[in-house]
Amino acid sequence: MRCCKSTFQDSTEKSPWIEAMSEVNRLIPNDALIEKFVDLPDLLARVENDRELLAELFVMFQEELPGLQDALHHAIDAGDLPEGVKAAHALKGMLANMSMKQGTTMAASIETAARVGNIQAIKETLVAFDSEIAALSAAVDAFLTRT
Repeated sequence: MRCCKSTFQDSTEKSPWIEAMSEVNRLIPNDALIEKFVDLPDLLARVENDRELLAELFVMFQEELPGLQDALHHAIDAGDLPEGVKAAHALKGMLANMSMKQGTTMAASIETAARVGNIQAIKETLVAFDSEIAALSAAVDAFLTRT
């Protein structure tokens, strides 16, 4: 009978271990979503595991991204490939600095296609790039909400 009473008591009271794990889970955000887009261990190493600095960098990233993406679209829509190269190159650098490998690869493909004048490749890659960036941006917003 004591076993049943103890089990019942344990199930109605929070153990110190459960309380400690709840606190750990609250303090350490679930990084699974952001890790779909960001090599988080690499990026954290770059900022010496300073999550506050990481959050500041993500805020700056979110502020700069729309302008660079608009510049790329404007250049491509206007047929100004040299400006498209510059905008894609800037995006590539920003994404690489933030350890965002898939976005970096896509921006590099757009840059290369713009250099050689392959409009069709630019437009095809740009559609996928915009989708990637939208999902990435949402993941960054979710990360920032939890930190």
